[in-house]
Amino acid sequence: MNHIDIDLINQNMFDNSDLIKQFVSMYLIQTPVDLDNLRNALVEGDHQKIADAAHHIKPTMDYIGAFHLKAKFEELEMNAKNQESLEGLRATFHVLDIEMKELLFELEQYEKTI
Repeated sequence: MNHIDIDLINQNMFDNSDLIKQFVSMYLIQTPVDLDNLRNALVEGDHQKIADAAHHIKPTMDYIGAFHLKAKFEELEMNAKNQESLEGLRATFHVLDIEMKELLFELEQYEKTI
């Protein structure tokens, strides 16, 4: 399954290969940091930090066309705001984390072709 939409990335970056390279590189650096923040919030068991971290990642999914993942981050954010069980939140994140690793791998492969 493809998590990214290369046509959408190109469109969002005006088909400018320099912009695309810069964006993809920045995304590959920042996204793991954001995921670590979310992972740490889950370890701490702080519902507000979990919601904030998920909220922070959510819009970045739009730029690369990962709308299905955006919906999962949205769900995680809402569940954290609703004080759902940490076990459930962690289970949701576990699946998301695997999919995000796939997404980052796809972006790394794409970066080599730009």
